[in-house]
Amino acid sequence: MIKCLILTGGESSRMGEEKYLLEDNGAPQYQHLYEMLTAQGLPVYISCNERQAEVIPDTYNKLVDAYDQIGPIGGLATAIAEDAKSSWLVVACDLMGLTPEAVTELISANAPEYDIITYQHPESRFYETTLTIYNPGAFIVLKRAIRKEVYSLQDILKKCATKAIEGSAGFLVNVNTREDRDTSRGSFL
Repeated sequence: MIKCLILTGGESSRMGEEKYLLEDNGAPQYQHLYEMLTAQGLPVYISCNERQAEVIPDTYNKLVDAYDQIGPIGGLATAIAEDAKSSWLVVACDLMGLTPEAVTELISANAPEYDIITYQHPESRFYETTLTIYNPGAFIVLKRAIRKEVYSLQDILKKCATKAIEGSAGFLVNVNTREDRDTSRGSFL
């Protein structure tokens, strides 16, 4: 089974406002992604910090981060602690241009012989760590990394059996600053 985890737990310091509350897609971004993913029949959870958990209505499935200040790996580790038997499709809240088709393509590429299924930007040698399926085979590597205080999801992807599919520049844009937001708006609105 694949469950979805929307990562909203960051501080949004570079943006200067909460990214999960941006309404570039007609609703707060966490709501937009939640509805998109549940419409595909997937169980969806929002990874958030305690402050955000108070803002996000209780009608949403929430997982409050058990790890503080270690980035996206902490949200994923919290989800794994919740359910280590399911695969977790991790989706960052700052992927403003994400489409249902991109999610479907990623899920269709999932295969049991891989620990991780992810996108790779056509102009980058790096994997996309926050639009990625983490299968249970990756969990031991992730837990080991946290114990060693290595919080890079890129490192996890490099150490696991990872299948990368080429993705579109439009939906792989992480909107981290106001400039990113202004620059990318035309590619997803």
